[in-house]
Amino acid sequence: MKQTTSQSLETPENFLQEFEKELMSIGLLEAELTMTKLKFLGLNFDPFNPDIILECQQIMDNLRLTDHLKNPYLATNILLRLLDKTEERINNLKQ
Repeated sequence: MKQTTSQSLETPENFLQEFEKELMSIGLLEAELTMTKLKFLGLNFDPFNPDIILECQQIMDNLRLTDHLKNPYLATNILLRLLDKTEERINNLKQ
């Protein structure tokens, strides 16, 4: 008896690939806004604290990160990789 949902099938790697695909379809302003949101999370989100401030939760929901940041050991890695991909996209758009 398997119970599968689309969310449980989405691995962090799949999510990162989808995020990167979406980044390729957005412009500079939207990429910069995404970077601002990710930086806010980097400064204000503690993956080891079960209490998440409202602003962080809203950003996580908006970027579909909530499920992926539940594991505190993966959260920092995922967030850093998203920041890196977003910064790369912004730099490419500025060229």
